[in-house]
Amino acid sequence: MKRNRKRITLALVFCILASLTAGCGVSPSVPAPTRESQPENTSKSPSAGTDEKSSSSPSVSRVEDVSELTLEQKVGQMFFLCFRKETTGADILTCTPSVSETLRTIQPGGIILFGENISSVEQVRGLIRGMQNKCSIPPFLGVDQEGGTVQRITHTAQIPATVIPPMQSVTRSGSISLARSVGQVIAGELTVFGFNLDFAPDCDVLTNPENTSIGTRSFSSDAPTAAAYSTAVAAGIRDEGIIPVCKHFPGLGGASADTHDGFAEVGQTLAQLRGTELVPFRAQINAGAEMIMAGHISLPKVTGNNTPASLSPKVITDLLRGELAFGGVVITDSLSMGAVTKSYSSGQAAVLAVQAGNDMLLMPEDPIAAFQAVLSAVRSGKISEARIDASVGRILALKKSHGLFTPKAPGNVSLLGCADHRAVIGQIG
Repeated sequence: MKRNRKRITLALVFCILASLTAGCGVSPSVPAPTRESQPENTSKSPSAGTDEKSSSSPSVSRVEDVSELTLEQKVGQMFFLCFRKETTGADILTCTPSVSETLRTIQPGGIILFGENISSVEQVRGLIRGMQNKCSIPPFLGVDQEGGTVQRITHTAQIPATVIPPMQSVTRSGSISLARSVGQVIAGELTVFGFNLDFAPDCDVLTNPENTSIGTRSFSSDAPTAAAYSTAVAAGIRDEGIIPVCKHFPGLGGASADTHDGFAEVGQTLAQLRGTELVPFRAQINAGAEMIMAGHISLPKVTGNNTPASLSPKVITDLLRGELAFGGVVITDSLSMGAVTKSYSSGQAAVLAVQAGNDMLLMPEDPIAAFQAVLSAVRSGKISEARIDASVGRILALKKSHGLFTPKAPGNVSLLGCADHRAVIGQIG
């Protein structure tokens, strides 16, 4: 992801209801989100029909079945879009006509917000509602909230969110249980806005001291340590009903160049990767990882060429799906990054990403061109519709398992920067 722009179980229900009136009165080690009260029968499903939607769109109760979707709807589910600025340069803070048009055309499976989209709690909630109402299938709603240099909801002073230290600091605390609590704090505050997915934790092992793109975002230069702490943070995020996204497979910590800017490679062999970079990802998969992000690092000693990992079948299909047996959703890192755009058009990158085995395509530079390219590739037989169905099946299954087809009230605003959350962060040395 770009630098610097870049459930609750039934046993907790009574605690949640009580906290609606008591603010954030939970144990500092296990903060739990509250949900704002909502008048009965007044909430509108984000997938409820509007006069702008096609009457042929399936109802929410049926979209869990891939066979009910048109090809266009299926391909749309594979896109995870962002809307940062208008052509005038103005930040996008509302669901503008241009945003609405793109959403109606592609019907993306996910939407990510950045700092440019964040001004106040009510503004973000309104933007999310507006975007949801343009999507016939409830989208993943994501944000980069790692901690340290990457935390979007602290973009403005109007949002009193808890400031999260870098993950390297969390590791220095020496407490795995505290790491899980940190994940709970991060995710609990994301529920306030209506997010259901967090592009965290960072699972990179910082093996190259010259690496500037990862730095303190990494938990450790020691693979088992990075695995233990990143897995704990992911568990904490998951505890609060937010989907964690483990990134950046197969690992960016050994690179010296930055994939945001252009070509970057890691010269390790597959055997070397198995003992370092792959260790945290294997741990996350064993712990039940739902989604993994593929980075754009090139691995010439693994693939035999300079193809970015995110576009390589040897990395995504053979290594991640095959050797590591990951059955969840694979999403590319941003396809608008230099490591991709300097060598591939939006359409080329999108088709290659699908052929490599990715389920979702994040932030193509030209989303309409990428969408049309994938559609054309399926219609021409270059990509089989069965291949698309497999990805969409995983996407819909994840949405169903995390309750995206059931509208939820947002977390209570009192969670933001509350005393219990500050107490958790205060335990980090």
